[in-house]
Amino acid sequence: MAKISKPQPLQKYNTAKVSNQLVEAFVKQNNLVAMKILFYIARAELAVPNSDIIKIPIRTSELIEYCKIDRQTLQRYVKKMVETSISIKDEKATSYMSVIPRAKFIVGTDLLEVEVFQDVLRLIWQVKNRFTIIDTKQLMNFRSKHSVRMIQILEMIAGFSPDVAKRKTFTLKEINLTFGTNYKKFSEIERKILKEVQEELDTNSNLTFIYQINFEKKKIGAGRPSAVSVTIDLKPNTPQGVLF
Repeated sequence: MAKISKPQPLQKYNTAKVSNQLVEAFVKQNNLVAMKILFYIARAELAVPNSDIIKIPIRTSELIEYCKIDRQTLQRYVKKMVETSISIKDEKATSYMSVIPRAKFIVGTDLLEVEVFQDVLRLIWQVKNRFTIIDTKQLMNFRSKHSVRMIQILEMIAGFSPDVAKRKTFTLKEINLTFGTNYKKFSEIERKILKEVQEELDTNSNLTFIYQINFEKKKIGAGRPSAVSVTIDLKPNTPQGVLF
């Protein structure tokens, strides 16, 4: 079994490429802290060893400072990550595995040693196919899992052709699938996702958005127009940070 013999310089980079598949899985698991830990690991540009399980030592003091969490929260969510499984699909098979099969806080040291399956590590350090580039410094300020998912959408919109409007429209079903929710009305989507995420990205991200709920007129005498979709427009942003 291959080992990474000493703590890697995980603090070197402030951007990371991570597979959309992995981000989507953690959004559905409602585990923002786990995503922060994974993106922390993803900041290091390390070669993936040719071994089924790879050991990665992490300095806990650096991790909790960067992720803006306390040690108790770290221990709680590392335990949750060990207990969390995800599915990984490719052209050959669908695999189910723990995100972290085992994690050890080494007594008397500042080290957290995590064991990760090679397939998961490749998703963490994804450099091909579908991936999201995240500014990890900005990510650590997020309080909502939906903000990470919205960044994916905005990165996708930013990649549209210059001749195409930087916007995307979602039906209720589509936006529920996108955010792993099951809301019945656009008013719930607006209150529980769009407004909260918009405020968070306005404060912390280089990319944010404006949105418009689209209504469809009913037949005469059939009542008020009903909401049928939401259009999200990309908006470049200069994050102001939190004042207090």
